Amino acid sequence: MYRSRALCASLVLAFGTAGLGVSAAPPAAALTPPVAFTADDLPTWQTNGVVWALAQAGDTIFVGGTFSQVRPPNGETGDPQNAVNFVAMNAATGKPTSCRLSFAVGSGTATVRALAVSPDQKTLYVGGYFGSVNGVQTSSFAAIDIASCAPRPGFHAAFPATVRAIAATSDTLYVGGDFSTADSQPRKRFAALDATTGGVLPFRADADEPGRAVAVSEDGKYVALGGDFFYVNGHDSHALAVVDATTGANVQSYRLGFFSRTSVVKTIDADADGFYTGNEGTGGGVFDGRTALDASTFDQRWRDTCLGATQSVLAYDSVLYSASHAHDCSTMDEFPDGRRHHLMAEPTDDPTLLGWFPDTNDGIGEGIGPRAMTIATSGTTKYLWVGGEFTTVNGSPGQGLTRFASGPDIGVPWVPDDVSVDSARADRVRISWRSSIDTDDSVLTYKVYRDGAATPVYTVNGESFEWSRPRVTFNDTDVERGEKHSYQVTATDGAGNTSGKSAALTVTVPNW
Repeated sequence: MYRSRALCASLVLAFGTAGLGVSAAPPAAALTPPVAFTADDLPTWQTNGVVWALAQAGDTIFVGGTFSQVRPPNGETGDPQNAVNFVAMNAATGKPTSCRLSFAVGSGTATVRALAVSPDQKTLYVGGYFGSVNGVQTSSFAAIDIASCAPRPGFHAAFPATVRAIAATSDTLYVGGDFSTADSQPRKRFAALDATTGGVLPFRADADEPGRAVAVSEDGKYVALGGDFFYVNGHDSHALAVVDATTGANVQSYRLGFFSRTSVVKTIDADADGFYTGNEGTGGGVFDGRTALDASTFDQRWRDTCLGATQSVLAYDSVLYSASHAHDCSTMDEFPDGRRHHLMAEPTDDPTLLGWFPDTNDGIGEGIGPRAMTIATSGTTKYLWVGGEFTTVNGSPGQGLTRFASGPDIGVPWVPDDVSVDSARADRVRISWRSSIDTDDSVLTYKVYRDGAATPVYTVNGESFEWSRPRVTFNDTDVERGEKHSYQVTATDGAGNTSGKSAALTVTVPNW
């Protein structure tokens, strides 16, 4: 692993002697490896409500939720645009495209809760609670031709209640939600549809409580189901089950105890190594974190135990990104109970938090924060889009939507603080400071400057996190009795972004 808490805890000792010429951590990188995105949020058009779902086709991002307008980013000019529970956005510019779709309902509140794109990227599938799309009658499910931005002729699927999850293969759609029928055929909370016609397939995976998440294994043979349920096809299986992709028959059931009674699965993603779940729960002893399931056995590979309901997980390039409001990861030797962290990353093979911490607030609605994520590529740049209930991003106004790019990294580390300078002996000056923070690079390079010189007298690398900021110490032995010196410290990330200098502190070397 890249990260070493033992080194982190011993920085004050490793740096205690001048002239060692060694680092207590690996060299600083532009981003904490293997994280693929900076923590610097980019200007993005905003919603006036909650974003529940995101999907992408090429360089277009599809956004679904409960909102009526989108508007320019804070501080930018432009008029709001009507956007009834849906907007299509350009991944690279953060602006709406010309695609306009309105999802409405005759009575109640319409909402889009699930989005998925066909593997050939020609069709967008939309689920939620709505009765029409641009005036075309539907029943909580629609297929949209992406090229024309219009409902696809010949596709019909009808659900009498909210659709909350969709997973698409080239020929099959797996759907989860609150329904008990699909096109008037009995299908409790989960169903499979023909991807071309919307016709209901024989697949049966009936559950007793709402379905909230579906994901298909990379080989297409299995489907992971998540939700509030306690039974699937009559078998004890609480909140999670793996079923056969053709028949819906149980392949792996998870009895009560694998997850606590009040813990439900809100999100599932898959890669070549298996499935990943994110949970939300209430009460004492609840499970709110993430699990990784083996691709062959579907047994648990690892589990993190952070508290703070997880709403979305996204596996990409050996990293599992998560959207939650994690407030206590002390059981994992991470941050203690306290302020909420809404966006995090960990390796897909080990539940250890990586040094990537862009942040939002809890926001409106249920006060959950972020709820959905997707990744798109435009040119050579990749973009991680995040949607949810938040109204701020990295401390600045930003509602409903934000995005992060693969580069460039322009965030500047904090100025080293709590600096002290003292000299108790005639042959040395001791300079000590608390290590800094950078939200997408946990290893920083520190430079100590003496008497305002342009060249540092000491350079060293150190690893730190918001909740673990060990002191760094340097003993300057290139001094003489009675001399007076001043010292300043900077922090630089792997991209070369350098903090300001700490305030100059002066000391006089004693004569004894």
